[in-house]
Amino acid sequence: MPFRATLRQHYRLNDNALLVLEEDYEGDIGAGDELLVDVDGAPVRVTVHDLAWGSTLNAARLPLSLIVVGLEDHPPEPGASIRSPDA
Repeated sequence: MPFRATLRQHYRLNDNALLVLEEDYEGDIGAGDELLVDVDGAPVRVTVHDLAWGSTLNAARLPLSLIVVGLEDHPPEPGASIRSPDA
């Protein structure tokens, strides 16, 4: 199933970016997968380096954050669409 998500927050790390996703994401994702992140209306291709599942008592889905490579010069805004290239 193709991956689709909405960005909640972006954080710049040393050589990577941390993407905190809204909890309405769907599909499968893992390290090494490629994604498209909308930045200023155009898709930017990134590679997932790692992912982290959060914890919460009241969420229907676990919070998900992705560490990606490829957004060094392209900070996305909250609400940006994130998807598999084949979505």
